[in-house]
Amino acid sequence: MPKLSLKRVLPPQPSTQRNFTTHLSFDASTNSLAYPCGKSAFVRGLDVGSPVIQFTGHGNANVTVVKFSPIAGSQYVVSGDDQGKVIVWGWSTGEDGAVETTVKSEFHVLAGPITDVSWDFEGKRLCVVGEGKDKFGAFISWDSGNSLGEVTGHSQRINACHFKQSRPMRCITVGDDGAVVFYQGPPFKFVASDRSHHDQGKFVRDVQFSPGDGQYAVSVGSDRRIACFDGKTGDFIKFVEDPEETVQGGLFALSWLSPQTFATASADATVRVWDVTTGKCLGKWVVQGSTLDAQQVGIVALAEDKIASLSLNGTVRLFQLGQTTPTQVLLGHNKGITALNATPLVSGSYDGKVMDWDSTKLYSQHENLIVSLDCKAYPKVASVSWDDTLGVNGEKVYQFTSQPKVACSYGGNTAVVTSDDTLLVINSASKGEIIHQIKLDEPASSVGLSETLLSVGFENTNTISVLQLHDPTVSYQLKTPLQSTPSCISISPSEKLLAAGDTMGKIVLYDLSTKEVKTSRWSFHTGRIKSIAWRPTEGDDEEDLVASASLDTNIIIYSVQRPMRTIKRLNAHKDGANCVSWSDSNTVVSAGSDACIKEWTLQLD
Repeated sequence: MPKLSLKRVLPPQPSTQRNFTTHLSFDASTNSLAYPCGKSAFVRGLDVGSPVIQFTGHGNANVTVVKFSPIAGSQYVVSGDDQGKVIVWGWSTGEDGAVETTVKSEFHVLAGPITDVSWDFEGKRLCVVGEGKDKFGAFISWDSGNSLGEVTGHSQRINACHFKQSRPMRCITVGDDGAVVFYQGPPFKFVASDRSHHDQGKFVRDVQFSPGDGQYAVSVGSDRRIACFDGKTGDFIKFVEDPEETVQGGLFALSWLSPQTFATASADATVRVWDVTTGKCLGKWVVQGSTLDAQQVGIVALAEDKIASLSLNGTVRLFQLGQTTPTQVLLGHNKGITALNATPLVSGSYDGKVMDWDSTKLYSQHENLIVSLDCKAYPKVASVSWDDTLGVNGEKVYQFTSQPKVACSYGGNTAVVTSDDTLLVINSASKGEIIHQIKLDEPASSVGLSETLLSVGFENTNTISVLQLHDPTVSYQLKTPLQSTPSCISISPSEKLLAAGDTMGKIVLYDLSTKEVKTSRWSFHTGRIKSIAWRPTEGDDEEDLVASASLDTNIIIYSVQRPMRTIKRLNAHKDGANCVSWSDSNTVVSAGSDACIKEWTLQLD
């Protein structure tokens, strides 16, 4: 049975939001990070070759927090979203090596976004906090959802919560109202609150008990203060401050390395390690980059001397005590991918980032969606963006007079249709010289490019015109129009065939020698066709297989010789598959709105 099987996943980076903490979680037994990105929760192994688990059970809600169960080896994870829902799920590996996720329990806890979730040390109870209409948090059992107490004492959104990881059981919460609230139980009830040790009107952003016996609880906030409390009574002990180390920006997050030391992440782009007893700063790292992108908004301890820290632009850096530079830097996208090149592997996303995966470089000179990529002159990477520019390796080489709507690259040339109905052919492999500039008679919705041909799909008439690349005045129109607006055009490498996809999910295959329809049976998609790619042929083999990606989240491989034969991969990308390409004749590479890049192995037997 022919099929597409998942070979590997290049995961996205954690979602970030300015002025808010992104809570990271680490599991030592699998050496994995857990974090949210868009509408998915991800578990990402830090070892080379370890699997990436993507959980998409939150529907159309954005995932806001993901936390591992403290029970070693349980492979249980809890995730919360911006609609107030909490899901406990797990994963397992099947006989074929495929990873499957299963929902264990699901509860609607709050009437607003969930900001943080904490497990108790037995892995039985959850504290869920965030925004709501009637309450800002709840204590529940993970399996039944039964209430285990009340979260009270706050008048505004709660930003973080944490259970003491030992008996007697305690819990602590902090919020936008500047309050640090202490609970004991079960059932959990209000014991004390502290509103005087963080500046009035400032947000308290994170809090954690020290590991083990929980002797201390430390809170950090936008007032740049680190407050230390007694872990059993909730009484204020002292401020953790070093006269020789001034914090220059608001603190976003903290994580304990050992019962005596903890690390903080702050808006001054600095990660610091503190000793809770002496108050001394034991070490610090300053992240280079623009002031905004380098803000550290999340942190988690990996070991007593290792830390993972998250920047506002989504970059994760791994630090080790005693070393001045990061031991590892994890780069990538955290927004939907809109352009892809398979060999070499380069991708562009709708926030303007271009990622060169082969050389691990990230270019972020664009300010808007990437329309197309050209890697003919690699390591030069040319990119066309909605910010009206053509860039090469982070430098602008051409400024469009109006916004590029659609674009397609092939062999060092890029064809671009702008919003003022101008068709441009640009030599993107060199310095961005214009080869042709043509004023179109009607708006175009798609464009295709090959060695000697240029094709344009028109919005109003649904027709497709084919032009000679060396002389665009020589052109003809394909006789049969599409049934709806053309959204994607791909010319076969031999230039004998042309596949045109429309906004309704149908693909029509044209024979360019007769200019007639070869087949119109490729209609298994239910959403807009976003990308079409021809399988590379070897030797004298005939062109046969065509891969397509659609807004319906599916990838389908069609056959020219047997039009009704399809190889489907359903739900390949959450919220839509945007790009598909072949890295070789047996490997398909796809990318989608979930910011993931996935490699698939084609098995024809």
